[in-house]
Amino acid sequence: MSIAHPNESEGNRLRAELDALLGRGQNTYTPTQVVVDRASGCRLWTIDGRRLIDFASGVLVANLGHGHPGFEARFEAYRKGLPHNAYNLTTRPLVEASRRLIASFATAKAQKLLWAASGSEGIQKAMWCALHRWPERPIMLATRGGFHGKKGLAGDVTGEQSPNPNVRLVSFPLDNELSPADVERELAAIDAEFPDRVALFITEPYLGAKGSYHPPKWYHKLVQHWCEARDVAFIFDEVQSCHGRTGNLYAFQSYEVEPDLVVLGKGLANGVPAAAVVGRADLIDTLDYGEASDTYSANPDTCAAVCAVLDVFAEERIVDHCRAMAPIMAQRLRGLMDRFPFVRAVRGEGLVYGVEISDADTANRCVLEAYCGDGTAGVHFLGPLAQKVLRVSPPLVITEPELDEAFALLEAAWARI
Repeated sequence: MSIAHPNESEGNRLRAELDALLGRGQNTYTPTQVVVDRASGCRLWTIDGRRLIDFASGVLVANLGHGHPGFEARFEAYRKGLPHNAYNLTTRPLVEASRRLIASFATAKAQKLLWAASGSEGIQKAMWCALHRWPERPIMLATRGGFHGKKGLAGDVTGEQSPNPNVRLVSFPLDNELSPADVERELAAIDAEFPDRVALFITEPYLGAKGSYHPPKWYHKLVQHWCEARDVAFIFDEVQSCHGRTGNLYAFQSYEVEPDLVVLGKGLANGVPAAAVVGRADLIDTLDYGEASDTYSANPDTCAAVCAVLDVFAEERIVDHCRAMAPIMAQRLRGLMDRFPFVRAVRGEGLVYGVEISDADTANRCVLEAYCGDGTAGVHFLGPLAQKVLRVSPPLVITEPELDEAFALLEAAWARI
């Protein structure tokens, strides 16, 4: 049964048609299923004329907003005349994007990279590098509650438990109830059970899908120190946090660590499918010809988009703008918590937050009422994370007047709950 909204004849027709054509597993559940007609900046317009402020950025993808003129012009210029795919061919955008991406890290460990077509593929390639580097070490560590993908090794290190007998999960600070001593005890137990048998430790900077849990800085520093002492590959999954989300270009800068491999995706190419693994050459070069190849990685469109993103970030000082908007966002969100008793917690940094609602039904109602807004304008959220947490992740170019407008709409809409 497709979702239908009052006074949305065309949207309802298209949703019903798609429901008959598309397997339900294609999408995650969102109670609005917005039918978009056009998008510009931080705004979406539905096929029936509703105007929405975008608090999702796709899914932390459109960091520069929709149809950014500088990005679009540069993207077209970089890819002009090139084929859409260039498997085993070299192009200028491929060389330039690779060089500039490595340089953007400004760390000694950023030496080489591998391209991928999606975040989960990038995760798998990073893990393959570590497992090939130490074939005698089968054990893989990951943080409990993390999300790295649904397929293969990425799926094996996702969630609360793993079907892979070689995966062990380590606790992550949720609401800071975990102490350094607690983590040290867990890692000591792993040392005792698997001496010199651990190949990698993979973690996200913050647990997004779990409900936006952002750890104290000691956590990642402790993990990095443990990995360095045992020559274990420390892998940072920045698929959703890269390119400005946390108030730095990369989240490893926000948490003051230097991982061995960093996986990038989502905002990396502002909507063009792209992912990459950047890190130590001795790890990346463990994969021989063909072992990390796939049809669409590093195609000219991808590399042109990455170059265009880096241009705009530098010229328009996007990270600085994110830092300026971050305290305004935090203040507005905490204002919602003060006003509405069903808003139980606000967690986040930069321009990525989780707003925890009292229960799943109310969380879905919050998404729906925000969409309805004042009848002609509203705010677009994705469906709740972990059943009852709303992710707030607008494009990084959002302005203070746009935030004022969005929160005025939210306050009026949520007053109906």
